[in-house]
Amino acid sequence: MKLFECYKNIIPEFDIFLKALDTPHPSHLRINTLKVDEEKLIIALQRYGCKLSQLPINYCYSFLGLDRPSDTIEYLLGYYHMQGLSSAVVSVILAPKKGEKVLDMCASPGSKTTHIAAIMENKGIIIANEMNHNRVGILRFHLERMGITNVIVTTYQAQNFPMKYFDKKPIKFDKVLLDAPCSCEGRYRKVLKKGEKMYNFSENVSLRLSRYQKQMILRGFDLLKYEGILVYSTCTYSPDENEAVIDYLIHKRKGVKIEPIKITGIKTVNGIIKWKGKRFTEDLRKAVRLYPHYVDSWGFFITKIKKVLT
Repeated sequence: MKLFECYKNIIPEFDIFLKALDTPHPSHLRINTLKVDEEKLIIALQRYGCKLSQLPINYCYSFLGLDRPSDTIEYLLGYYHMQGLSSAVVSVILAPKKGEKVLDMCASPGSKTTHIAAIMENKGIIIANEMNHNRVGILRFHLERMGITNVIVTTYQAQNFPMKYFDKKPIKFDKVLLDAPCSCEGRYRKVLKKGEKMYNFSENVSLRLSRYQKQMILRGFDLLKYEGILVYSTCTYSPDENEAVIDYLIHKRKGVKIEPIKITGIKTVNGIIKWKGKRFTEDLRKAVRLYPHYVDSWGFFITKIKKVLT
């Protein structure tokens, strides 16, 4: 497939990767433990003829036999949320704790925001920021549907999120998630679900997005407390939107420490350190890439960053 030939040298077992793209999108859901007991929901969904299989992330399942999963009473009550496995991995890596202050810089449609809130048991504060006013409605819908009570929604440009309160005191967060707007290559499958669109990808698009991503990650890092954690993620394969963005942060800010990532039951590939004549810091091997032939979900890139004193 010509679309991804430029990644032939960085995606292992490339032929198997291409075959995976010929399969349909998987169907995954996450049980909302803020509202329902896991076993009770499984029994309720089985009454629809739904067959569930446990995924490597707690409360996440693949499912078959539920043709209209957003039409059930259980969905409308907020008992579960459709969320790909790769997406759920991001919140687990962020590992928010009860009582912490968390910033989700690009929050809509709310899959990761609601997951973070569930992990925190609705305790602490989450700022769910979404610049696109057309996407704020769906974010609020999911927050309300799923019973999220510890979230404040804001609508700043992520790269211009305020650094100070009105009284001039600095704004700092324990955890920051930047699930950055990207070219979405990782969502590509040749067999599309009804209503989905196939995107056109190009190097120019990646380079343009990369400029914004670099601005966003600088602001996200500046908003961290010392010893705080920033997770940067995209659902794309382009190193210009992934490793190059992290490398830029390392060269622009002091105290950037790349943390290793390991998720039990998830096969990951290390980040790369060479791309089209560019060389990135060795620490970017600690970043992870998720590919659909190893994890039957979206392609993803994830980096965990700690802010340390220097």
